[in-house]
Amino acid sequence: MTDTVCSLIERDDRETLQRWVLQGKIAAVPEAETAAWARLAAERGNAAMLSWLCSHCHGMSFAADERGRTLLHYAAQSGDTETMRFAVQTLGYDAAQGDQKGITPLDLAKQQGKDALRALEELSGIRLKDCYRNPVIRGFRPDPSILRRGEDYWLINSTFVMTPALPVSHSRDLVHWETVGHVFTDPDTAGLTGLPGGFGYWAPDISFYQERFWVVATLRRNTPPYRVQMITSAPSPQGPWEAPRFLPVDGIDPSLFTDEDGKRYLVVNPGVRLARVSDAGELMEEPRLIYQGFNRRKSEGPHLLKKDGWYYIFQAEGGTGNGHMITCARSRALDGPYEACPFNPILGKKQEDAYIGRGGHGKPVQLPDGRWAIVYLCNRRVEDKSLMGRETAVDPLEWTADGWPMVNRLKGPSCLQKKFLPDAPMAPNEPWVCPRLSPESFSSLEADGSIRLQGGAKLRDLADAHALLHRLREAHVVLEATVDVRQMEAGCAAGLTGYYDEHSYFLLGLRKTAQGADVVLTQYVGDKETEETLGRVPGWQSRLRIEGRGLTFTVSCPEAEAGRQFRAEYLTDEGLKWGKRFTGALAGFAAVGTGQAIFRNLREEMNDGQD
Repeated sequence: MTDTVCSLIERDDRETLQRWVLQGKIAAVPEAETAAWARLAAERGNAAMLSWLCSHCHGMSFAADERGRTLLHYAAQSGDTETMRFAVQTLGYDAAQGDQKGITPLDLAKQQGKDALRALEELSGIRLKDCYRNPVIRGFRPDPSILRRGEDYWLINSTFVMTPALPVSHSRDLVHWETVGHVFTDPDTAGLTGLPGGFGYWAPDISFYQERFWVVATLRRNTPPYRVQMITSAPSPQGPWEAPRFLPVDGIDPSLFTDEDGKRYLVVNPGVRLARVSDAGELMEEPRLIYQGFNRRKSEGPHLLKKDGWYYIFQAEGGTGNGHMITCARSRALDGPYEACPFNPILGKKQEDAYIGRGGHGKPVQLPDGRWAIVYLCNRRVEDKSLMGRETAVDPLEWTADGWPMVNRLKGPSCLQKKFLPDAPMAPNEPWVCPRLSPESFSSLEADGSIRLQGGAKLRDLADAHALLHRLREAHVVLEATVDVRQMEAGCAAGLTGYYDEHSYFLLGLRKTAQGADVVLTQYVGDKETEETLGRVPGWQSRLRIEGRGLTFTVSCPEAEAGRQFRAEYLTDEGLKWGKRFTGALAGFAAVGTGQAIFRNLREEMNDGQD
């Protein structure tokens, strides 16, 4: 039936279709088939046929296809103005809605030429050049907290056991961000020594009080007391940050709130609990519960806001998986009772296969002109897994006439969004990080751009693993370097790594021998290590390469007879049931053993892998 109907649609034979409708021939056709008919009409740019199908086929399906593409995506592919008009004005599709790879109808219209793009921009009221794309900070940048001072925006993220810890980023347009410093560069001061991956610093908050910038965060340890709240301050966001103090409060995700009378409070989960703190940040009382939450399940990231006589609580609920959400409640009194927002969740996943998901842990910020935005964590699914971890997104927050907040008009996390402010590009930078160690303690950048690493323990070690890493920011990554191990002792190795934590990594390395080096691929998953020798190098250096396309990685070098391809689902949050897995994949260089390794002629590329 479908093939026959598609043939009629191709010929624009509405007369035969009308007769079949009256005869009941297509009354019981499955929705999947009627959806295919509508997509074909839209893709062919036949607005009249699309309108006829929508008007006469009672079982017509308007669901997105397996790629997450709507009828407007197909209409945009046609470039036909009238078909796009029908999809926007009659069917109500959003030109900024991304498919499973973040491709929007506006992107597809642009591929058809200037006229098609201009037509869809006029129909939708959205100009592509006036938009930005989420996430704005890509790859392993969870739990954002934001602060505005004048026209400058300051943002901080979780780092868990990665050092330097707690990066502070700066922006003037909420889209372009530059890392300008870290709260901790010394892992001993930070208290990260020996902590497993997924422990360490959770959910920091940045605020301003009495001419100083303040940061609070949970330090999750593996010995009692397991959870304490770190507090520190600095004269500027770049630091220097004072020596941290640790408040004996069991809980997670603290923030600081200053009321209009100048009193300061520590806000902490689970539930929403409140405790007075002094001007110096000292705890003055035990926390008291003021609100349990809307969802009452796994509350996280509480923030208090005072506006128009109301106290607003913003918090994340539902866990850090696909059910993550942002909810809101308000009260006239600080201690409550709090009333849940009638629009809850004000941000949450609306489509199971949406490009941007896992939206939660949000903090609002007001722009100088009175508008509002909210930063929050999100993720992009790669083959239905979280490869890049949780990232940072931003969307508009609007207030209803009766004082309730809505994020992105309750449409869920946005893929493409109108810019808040004129572009203010920042210097692109991605700091090197290392688990539990300062990168400067074992690495150096040479004048010619090469990197020198001192050998350390195996990457599964919790004390002395020497890995210099960048966050994986896109689904397609290429990393290459000429690796030289001549200054290492026999049996020691250095090379390129894909790393999640001490239980999830691979290392493509040169292992030094008396005559040269073996090319060895090591994979460590859970508590099991596997090794495979791919080739022999006559000297002590070779060009190594890793390429990741989604969850499939290919490793190679000139001396290996063939490259090796393998699946690395263990680099995702869901890829292994072991420990606390909510960070994100990284890639970089590592040296194992005694001596020094040199990495020359580095090449690192990351992109979304779209053609």
